[in-house]
Amino acid sequence: MGEHIQERIAKNNFTFREANEQIRAKADEYEAPLDRVPFLCECPTPDCTEIVRLTLAEYGEIRADPTHFLTVPGHEQADEPVGRVVDRRDGYVVVGKDLDRGSDER
Repeated sequence: MGEHIQERIAKNNFTFREANEQIRAKADEYEAPLDRVPFLCECPTPDCTEIVRLTLAEYGEIRADPTHFLTVPGHEQADEPVGRVVDRRDGYVVVGKDLDRGSDER
């Protein structure tokens, strides 16, 4: 796999991950009365605007492993160069990725 493709995938994943962390922080801050909070699909497709609705507990479970990312069903194929499906749930897929991000990984 080309280094450029891996870099693009990593950049997109971490951009969406950062946005989702901000969504989670605001949901916590405002004690959102939602059963399911809308999070962004963390696939590497640059123009993806799909939403995944998760409970804060579900998101926290995914986020507990920094190599796990959430995608809408069907978007996991875009991660194949660097990822593998680790779990399929109702309405979303968890993809494990081995991305060399060094100190950028959170």
